[in-house]
Amino acid sequence: MMNNSDQQKILRKIRIWLVIFFLGLLFSLHTVFFVEAESAFMAKHFGAGTAMAERLPVVSGWVDKMHWSVSETYKAYPVMAYCMDWLSYACVIFAIFIIGAIKDPVRNIWVIQVYMLACILGALLPFVAGPFREVPLFWRFIDGSFGVMGFFILLFPYRLVRKIQDDQS
Repeated sequence: MMNNSDQQKILRKIRIWLVIFFLGLLFSLHTVFFVEAESAFMAKHFGAGTAMAERLPVVSGWVDKMHWSVSETYKAYPVMAYCMDWLSYACVIFAIFIIGAIKDPVRNIWVIQVYMLACILGALLPFVAGPFREVPLFWRFIDGSFGVMGFFILLFPYRLVRKIQDDQS
């Protein structure tokens, strides 16, 4: 049986990993809410007329296409930006749930498990929906990598929580 000091050290490690995941959720909120500004930044730095266009014209072309699609859609149908606002709201709600796991990771292990499942699904979604949305394969790998990274970020605290649970049984 581990002593209280060892358990506190493990809980501190768990919370650090969960805070890293929490910050990732907040970052995703930023990229959704400001998608038009983000795509303009990407087009300016990686689109036509940049070094990226010379070295990787397919990537540069995709960045330009994304920016054009977002900006034209928002001009013609500003209500579509409202959909992104609701997606941003969902990111905030998701972030709130992880706070419960940060506060009491042993009792709220289910939150970590749900997020691990969400990460798996998030890694698969680009390969299911991407072809229907004309998303190039290289971009599907980029999008899917966020789910893979999130899963492995959560795997560390999950294993540590299980270690505490096994010790308590």
